Amino acid sequence: MFIGVTGYNHESSAALVDKNGVLVDFYREESLSRIKGDKSFPKRSIKKLLDTNNLKIKDIERVAFYERPLSAFLHIVKEASLHMPKSLKLLTHQFRNFNRSSVSCYLDFAKFFKGLENKLIYSDHHLSHTLTTLAYSKTKKDLCSVVVDGFGDRSTASISQIVDPTEINELWECPYPLSLGLFYSAITDYLGFAINEGEYKVMGLASFGDSNSKSAKLVRRLMNWDSTSNQITSDMRYFDYHLSTSNSYSSKLEDLLGPARNPFVQLIPGDSDFQRFANIARGAQDLTVYLLGKIFTHAHKITSSRRFLFSGGVAMNSASIDTLAQLPFVDEIIIPPSPGDAGCAIGAAYYCYIKSSYYSDLNISKPTLFPSLKEIRNEEYLTEQIIFNEFSVLERNEDDAFLKAAELISSGEVIGTVLSNSETGPRALGNRSLICDGKNKDAVENLNTVIKNRSPFRPTAPAMRYETAKKYYKLRIEIHDCYKSMSSTCKCLKDNVSLEFPTTHVDGTARIQIVENNSSLDKLFSKLEPLGIEILANSSLNVSGDPICFDLVDGLMVCSRTKLRYLLTDLGLLKRKN
Repeated sequence: MFIGVTGYNHESSAALVDKNGVLVDFYREESLSRIKGDKSFPKRSIKKLLDTNNLKIKDIERVAFYERPLSAFLHIVKEASLHMPKSLKLLTHQFRNFNRSSVSCYLDFAKFFKGLENKLIYSDHHLSHTLTTLAYSKTKKDLCSVVVDGFGDRSTASISQIVDPTEINELWECPYPLSLGLFYSAITDYLGFAINEGEYKVMGLASFGDSNSKSAKLVRRLMNWDSTSNQITSDMRYFDYHLSTSNSYSSKLEDLLGPARNPFVQLIPGDSDFQRFANIARGAQDLTVYLLGKIFTHAHKITSSRRFLFSGGVAMNSASIDTLAQLPFVDEIIIPPSPGDAGCAIGAAYYCYIKSSYYSDLNISKPTLFPSLKEIRNEEYLTEQIIFNEFSVLERNEDDAFLKAAELISSGEVIGTVLSNSETGPRALGNRSLICDGKNKDAVENLNTVIKNRSPFRPTAPAMRYETAKKYYKLRIEIHDCYKSMSSTCKCLKDNVSLEFPTTHVDGTARIQIVENNSSLDKLFSKLEPLGIEILANSSLNVSGDPICFDLVDGLMVCSRTKLRYLLTDLGLLKRKN
């Protein structure tokens, strides 16, 4: 057995791969600690991997950390030292927190899991991203991997040629501090959203913006592509993320674009400053799409590949993927369900597996979208009293529960789901979701603004079967698998009724989900379609600001803290009494 681990910088996680190259289990630390974006050493996740799978330390052959900590530490220090005295606070922070950074990974293993520290190896950050994505590709040879994130080890973007899983050669990199990911985070911060959390809000806001506006054009000029050196260029005077522990952008950015948004004032379409901020978001999105296109074009030029793996935090930018799929040399783009750092635990576990000398018949099996082992077996006793006191069980039989849930959805109700295994990535795909009739405007509004309390400029994702999707949306075969994990938006067909769906964004796009065969939502659609419902609005089951629901206890808590009344679970269909 092999364990991969991420932590300290972004979301922590742990993954387990067996001797046959199968992803057995995966946990995000925030799911267990209930701390949003938990980046601490993932001791809960590792313990759960061991306990749930009845493993001892001796059963683990190797464990890999997803990056090379000392390299990452030194690159940040080296860059900051070039800008003294402005960067003094950052340098002081780095050295004061040396023992609490990822450099202490070995010591934390020794402290919490004595013996595992002796089995610890380190993977390159971007290699971990690449191996995670490679696992989700049907073929494992003759591919090109593009990684674009904030920062990893020594670079912020890379291009690698994959001959096979044992021969992956990096051919290009973008050196720190030039970073498309950190640029987008700085704009996210400027627009009043939380870094590493609010980037998707910028994508939603961008749809309201005008690419031809002055603000959008100013943002568009902040970075560029040098076709001579084949590198990203940037005027770093506008950014402080490489100089400061607290500021991602400098005062010059406000001089250029105007005052930053107050994060404590709600952003509502029609308000006085809404359009200015939307135009700035539009400029950031336009620049992101432009630079990604240049990176992919260069990747094709140096590898001759037409099949691409795409990962890193910027791969979460689902609004850019449809454009990339239209590049003339692209036959396929594969994006893992968790392309950010949390998903790197999977790649790190596969790094252990590949490095093992015991298996000559190397095989990396394509993981499911729901790898975490079923939790329900341990929850029935824990939740029995809560259910008895606070909920009525409408149906216990699975088939009856799904039928009743379909009838409730047909009548305009919103249903929460806690079914089977939890999702790998940050997007709810039906097992930990809030769902309603995707064509019922009142139901979608109730889900989006009443239960979820989401900003009105953020759309809700429509989920459907493939045959339904073909009727309403312009699908691209190059990114077919991306639709299964909500990794790409797509355009509504011209003059199509889908343009009026409440799940369609203001720019005529939707971040659709094509449900997998035999998944929870696929089973539900077998009950819904006879009732005339072919599209569900799908959002994550959680209270705003909390991690996505992980187990049944979390689901019951969401019900108690919101106006959600119904919960479809493995124990049956539950209804809150009050």
